[in-house]
Amino acid sequence: MTKEEIYTAIAEDYENDRASAESKAHLLKKRLYEENPRLAEIDSEIMQNGVELFKISASGAYNTEQRENFRVKIDALNKEKDNVLKNAGYSLEALEPRYKCDICKDNGFVGSKRCQCFRMRLADKLYDLSNIGPLLEDENFNTFDYSRFSKEKNKDGISPYENIMNIVMDVMGAVDDIDEKPMHILFYGNSGLGKTFMCNCIAKSLMERGYFVVYMSAYKLFSYMLRFRFGRETDKEAEAVRLLNECDLLVIDDLGTEGVNAGTIPELFDIINTRLLNNKSILISTNLSLADISKTYSERIFSRITGNFNIYKFIGSDLRLK
Repeated sequence: MTKEEIYTAIAEDYENDRASAESKAHLLKKRLYEENPRLAEIDSEIMQNGVELFKISASGAYNTEQRENFRVKIDALNKEKDNVLKNAGYSLEALEPRYKCDICKDNGFVGSKRCQCFRMRLADKLYDLSNIGPLLEDENFNTFDYSRFSKEKNKDGISPYENIMNIVMDVMGAVDDIDEKPMHILFYGNSGLGKTFMCNCIAKSLMERGYFVVYMSAYKLFSYMLRFRFGRETDKEAEAVRLLNECDLLVIDDLGTEGVNAGTIPELFDIINTRLLNNKSILISTNLSLADISKTYSERIFSRITGNFNIYKFIGSDLRLK
């Protein structure tokens, strides 16, 4: 699904929601008016008074006294209408459509500007396509717990706490600057140090801003790519492969767990190289050391990463054991 297709889907959602709200209001109004015929009579009288007021205003014979007379009549009719509805167990507001957004009335726009609800709808669509939508409620910058990182310095004179603080500051800056500069990041270090959690934080932050993020484990990514290469892919897998090029940020988690072979290495190079050439953002996490990456993958891949990526090492002990 391209961004244009996502926007079209959101527009259709707005249209359906608006039509549903208005249809429910119409059916309720129809039922209440059948049960309380006086409501229809009141509406008719309010409309007639409005027409008469318009005619007088248009003729130039309009005066303050007439205006006040019409206001009194209409107020009395509205009060009677309110009483009839209350006796039926409803209020005047019940006859109005209940839109999901009271600001834009489910149009998506306020004047010529997109309503604030549009970003929420866009984020929901992007969550669905990202493969990690449910995780992001629990794993984001707002839930990041720095206290889990030790303040004890290692032999290099830095603690896991200081290290993660520096990483967070850098990546949040990269998120803010992504329009001017694509994000090319590698997280590496032992298991359980927060690399995947940090990937999720970045993904959520960008999706909340309306960016299209695709998140895949290395194992799933290369399974899809190889099946696609040999024409054995399912429709879902074909769509996933197409999204690799469409997305604003591609997150590859747990690089090195995919079972490296002669088929996966060219695929990885093609993904990295294509995104670099197209100024598209990419984020990779791995338990491999830089030396292991150099040894496991081709020199061309290692050169692309070390020459174009911001590289961050996660240090400390396994947080999952704490």
